Amino acid sequence: MTLLSSVPTTNEPLVLAGKKPRRWPYWVGGILLALLVVLGVALARLDPWLRRTLEKQVARQSEGRYQLRIGELHTQLLTGTVRLRDLRLRPAAADSCWQQTRLPRLLADVRELRLSGIGLWAALRGSVVPVDTVLLAGARLRVLRLPPPNPAAQPLHEQLPQHFDGLRIGYLGLRELQAAYGPGRVPQASVRQASFSAHDLLLSAAGAADSQRVGYAAAWAGGLRRGVMTVARHRVLVGAAQFASRRQQLTVDSLRVRSLDAMQRQGKVVRVHLVLPRLQVGGLRLTALRSRQLRPDSVVLTRPWLALALPTQPPPPLHEVLAPYLRQVQLGQLRVRGGTLHLTAIKPQPRIQDIRLLADNVLLTAAGAQDPSRIWYAKSWELRTGRVQTTVSAPVYWLGLRSIELLTRTGRVQATGIMLKPTMTPSALARYKGHQTPHITVRAHALQIAGFDFAAFARRRSLLAEQLRITKMRVLIAGDGRFALNPKASLVTQESLAKLAVRLNVRRVQLVNAYVATSYIGPTTGRPGYISFNRINVTLRNVTNDPRLMTAATPMTAQASGWLQNSWYATAAFRIPLLDPAGRHSGQGTFGPASITLLNTMTEPTRLVRFESGNVRRATVRFQGSRRQITGTMQAEYSDLKLTLLSKNGGPDQKTLLTKLGSKLLNGIVIRDENPRGLGPDKLKVGSMESRRDLRVSVFSLWRQGLVSGLLNSIGAPKKVARHISEQP
Repeated sequence: MTLLSSVPTTNEPLVLAGKKPRRWPYWVGGILLALLVVLGVALARLDPWLRRTLEKQVARQSEGRYQLRIGELHTQLLTGTVRLRDLRLRPAAADSCWQQTRLPRLLADVRELRLSGIGLWAALRGSVVPVDTVLLAGARLRVLRLPPPNPAAQPLHEQLPQHFDGLRIGYLGLRELQAAYGPGRVPQASVRQASFSAHDLLLSAAGAADSQRVGYAAAWAGGLRRGVMTVARHRVLVGAAQFASRRQQLTVDSLRVRSLDAMQRQGKVVRVHLVLPRLQVGGLRLTALRSRQLRPDSVVLTRPWLALALPTQPPPPLHEVLAPYLRQVQLGQLRVRGGTLHLTAIKPQPRIQDIRLLADNVLLTAAGAQDPSRIWYAKSWELRTGRVQTTVSAPVYWLGLRSIELLTRTGRVQATGIMLKPTMTPSALARYKGHQTPHITVRAHALQIAGFDFAAFARRRSLLAEQLRITKMRVLIAGDGRFALNPKASLVTQESLAKLAVRLNVRRVQLVNAYVATSYIGPTTGRPGYISFNRINVTLRNVTNDPRLMTAATPMTAQASGWLQNSWYATAAFRIPLLDPAGRHSGQGTFGPASITLLNTMTEPTRLVRFESGNVRRATVRFQGSRRQITGTMQAEYSDLKLTLLSKNGGPDQKTLLTKLGSKLLNGIVIRDENPRGLGPDKLKVGSMESRRDLRVSVFSLWRQGLVSGLLNSIGAPKKVARHISEQP
């Protein structure tokens, strides 16, 4: 009760004993009220004043070349936010006023520009001004003219107001941007929709010097849809693209490039048609671009379709093309998945399908081109393809392959499903050439090269390999003797290998289980004859035109075996010094046993000679050939040999009275019906092989001539007669 009674009961303010209450003068409140009124009026007029100031500033800084109109401007000082809407920038000067300026000439419309989190206190102090967000949305930009590059232009951070140390933007975003470049009705480049963003953008000297930043930003991201441009007479269309520096990845979808010039003829520069569904670049470090280097971890092209029209003159090396733009380009891995390539402006017009390519550590610089450990700029290449189609000696032959495999690390090359076929009949081909021409059809199961020196091929165009192996090859050769011989020297000779413009060195060449069939239309009969060689195996060693390896003591050697008409076994061996200027070479072979009637499929329709009977036990041939002739011997052991002369215009059996009489005289007087006659080695008639060489025919024809002359002489024909018959086409 005592405590309660001591509490004052009046409504007067409680004042400490000995002090009087402090009273503010009434005029102080008036001043505060007036300040608030003035501040409110100032804030109300700030936005219009700031809008007018910005518009005047643009006109003043551009020297009257630009006019800026701002639809709305709102500020919130407490939050440091500025919002602008409906911005419109237009050129305000005549065209002649733009010739002496570094400013671009453009038109721009911006739906909204918002700046938030502006550090006003830092701006007043002149330090680095922080800005939380700068967002530009709904912009449409048309660039009519770009100024020439200005090497003396100041960096962007040096163009800020001098009392600022810099500007730091937490997030910079451009959304729904439409842009176009070019003064014409159809722009040279345009983007239907694009978005870009930058994180932690530091516009200052420190930001420019920071090696972890690119364009002052710690991270960039962006994307676009429907980008179109015209570059170097090519129209480029990008369906969509996305990039993020933090993921270090660039993805481009639906890239198309189309030449504005015809692809069927060559020009001064490369012409391209490209359809690329997807391009992916991984490990793309923007920081490397600061020193003009591009070093992504991987570049992947998915299902590209590429048509190329190569230029009339070889283009410069790729590293020289890139040098003005990038000091170094290095790809960790280049991969192509399911590509197609078509070369359109050259006569072969090759087409390659289902290309699968992998290149490791590609360095596109002069050092990369000269590095002995690299091949075509890369440490290694792996190439696998599907079907390959092209023409050979266009338009005479068509070449197709089922697949190709190429591995540079192991020196492996393989082609499967090989097919070479003429595009016209033998007679049409001869008429097209104007002379006799072999009509060749080739099929092969596989061609394999082991130990191929890709580096020598890339740098010196040398063909160096340990082994070449062809399996299950089928060759059909058709000829038409009714046409004149080719006036030019034949290329199917050992001399042609010696004259190759490239260095050739294959240690071993193998032909496994091959088949060769020939047909020939006789010049007098007009009928085709046929003969075949089956189960052929051939091994060549020291196939080279290197003078250090190809000498008389170390020539190219060949061993061959096979079956004539699938019934007559034969073996042969050859020694051929490819660099001998006289074309000297030698060989030997054995044949038999078999019936000589196997030759009738060729002799009857083309020579009008039929072997009625004759059993060959064994035949041995030794010869020496040159650019002038072939000589040698033939030892043929046979029995019961009978020939019949035929007539082109005879009856059902192709015989006339004259041919019957000639056959009796031939068998009774000239032909030696068996060899040897009687017992002892002296009874064996050795045929003399002698025939002059016509350089217009192949070396295989020379060997055939020798066999014919030796066979005819061994069965009784005089040497001159045998030689004359052998030299007939």
